[in-house]
Amino acid sequence: MRAILSAMLLTGLLAGLAGCSSSRKTTDRDRFVPFTRELKQRLERDNVDLKQVQFYIDQKVVMSRNLGNEKVEVHSGVVKFSNGEYINEVIVPAFTPGICESTDNEKLMISFEKGNNDLAFGLGSGYSANEYVIYGFDWKNGSAMVNFDNSRFRARCATCPDLAMAKLVVRKSEIDRVEKKTRVLQGRTVDN
Repeated sequence: MRAILSAMLLTGLLAGLAGCSSSRKTTDRDRFVPFTRELKQRLERDNVDLKQVQFYIDQKVVMSRNLGNEKVEVHSGVVKFSNGEYINEVIVPAFTPGICESTDNEKLMISFEKGNNDLAFGLGSGYSANEYVIYGFDWKNGSAMVNFDNSRFRARCATCPDLAMAKLVVRKSEIDRVEKKTRVLQGRTVDN
């Protein structure tokens, strides 16, 4: 009986230690860093064309616009409502890759699909003042109006409380890892 109790106690102890291990699994988010003013300046200083950088958005963003009772026609083979209410919704999943189509000072025009339908990103304000976030106007309850596909959409973050929290990110690279080289000087003595 004592052997069974000891075996159960040992098994429980080992299971508890395994649960408390300090090893941390790397998540997908850990492989990305925010695109910041400093990173942009560094790339420009090194003559890196921003059109060659792979960008991502770190949150799921939903853009929608209500067309009301407007007459809507067939687009790309899809029949749209011609009477009644029509809502056009566009979803950009988290970590969707995008490319920089153009820049205008601090503003980056990022495209997540082919066509004339890019989103403007720029330096945020407040807690995201150094990071690139979606440019918007008419902010209400964490959502904003954005220009997309030659139309105005109401955009919101589906995975966070405020659209301003959806950041433009890039993958970490091996180059950005810190390598520390230490050299200890032995000193010099006067030659006799």
